[in-house]
Amino acid sequence: MSAAPDLWAEDARELLEGQTEVLEMIARAAPLDEVLTGILASLEQLMPGARCSVLLLDRERGTLHHGAAPSLPETYVGAIDGMAIGPAAGSCGTAAALDVAVVATDVRSDPRWAGYREIAAAAGLRSCWSTPIEGRDGRPVGTFAVYHARPHRPNPREQLLVDRFTHLASVAIDHARLVQERRARLEAETARRTAEELSHARLELLAAVGHEARTPIQAIVGFAELLGTMDLDEDRRREALQHIGAAAGHVMDLLSDVLDLSRIEANVLPVAAEPVDLGEVVDEAFGLLSAQAGRRECRLVHDLGDDLAGGHRVLGDRRRLRQVLINLVANSVRHGRAGGRVEVACRDAGDGASVLVTIDDDGPGIPLELLPRIFTPYARAAPDDDAAEPSTESIGLGLALAYGLVRAMDGELSVGSSGPGGTSMHLRLPRAPRSEGA
Repeated sequence: MSAAPDLWAEDARELLEGQTEVLEMIARAAPLDEVLTGILASLEQLMPGARCSVLLLDRERGTLHHGAAPSLPETYVGAIDGMAIGPAAGSCGTAAALDVAVVATDVRSDPRWAGYREIAAAAGLRSCWSTPIEGRDGRPVGTFAVYHARPHRPNPREQLLVDRFTHLASVAIDHARLVQERRARLEAETARRTAEELSHARLELLAAVGHEARTPIQAIVGFAELLGTMDLDEDRRREALQHIGAAAGHVMDLLSDVLDLSRIEANVLPVAAEPVDLGEVVDEAFGLLSAQAGRRECRLVHDLGDDLAGGHRVLGDRRRLRQVLINLVANSVRHGRAGGRVEVACRDAGDGASVLVTIDDDGPGIPLELLPRIFTPYARAAPDDDAAEPSTESIGLGLALAYGLVRAMDGELSVGSSGPGGTSMHLRLPRAPRSEGA
């Protein structure tokens, strides 16, 4: 009588349960080592006294590496990890090299085990039967080994069991490699798309910077030609030189902002972390923007919360923080209501570790379609079909630079709210440690 009916009569239920559990693990994308361990545990339950392992084949290097071995000593697993395959490389190395099952009934006398007898003896292993695990291309992707503590040759029942579980291991390994390949392709595709988007964004930024710089450069060239070709009186000469100086300053500021954005993107922007008094920095920003605010009859006011626990000190770079506040306040003055007001307020953020600074204006608010791109350099709102003249103004570099600088200081910059009644920008900064005696 053949062994197959006996196998199904005695082991069908346990075999089916083991296979179902393994297939469920594969279906839920469990890690390969977990799936292989489940396969080996099921087989060991059906074959008392057997200790099983799976080694994975690195085809390029011709070496075998640990896949799973739930009941083998760690010292033995580590000793054979990375072994080279060949015609005399124990049972597993030989099976992988020749693509045939290799049975070493007694490793002490089997010539293929000459280089591994001592480590096998130390692990209490006397026999080893290894079967190649074939991949979808019909070539080995690993080996399935069964060890015993005494000389042993597999019987027909054991051969059928190992055949079933070797096939399961093949399915698990191929599935894991397919998932890995898909993930690698997805990552490569994502990286390619990201690179294309970054390249496109850089080209747009360069085009915008070129457009922004064209006007002041033309002014410099025009006034320089004026000075060189016309005999001007002292007042007109001084006025021309002032125009040249202002235009050159604008170009230098523009280049400085672009350089800072590049440094932020490369994570190499130098930022000093030190206690900074917010009140002093706000006063400095207001002083520098007073002329611009005056031209729009805009009042600059602040409420720094005298009852703020721990005072107004935050942790950041004083010069960079002043630059952020200048950008935010200047943006509010420019886009706020003429004759209106811009208020800078400060309060506890509520988490005990940071301070919230708000910059509020009373302008028309940020267009909804622009909100998702508000921190993108030179983003523009969609054209308004009802407007008498389409707006070509962009948000420039200021908000993008402010956003990057705040993040470099471990803070957060966001749009708190925006609508017909005005816009509120929220600047969250780390609180400076309180000094002794404060």
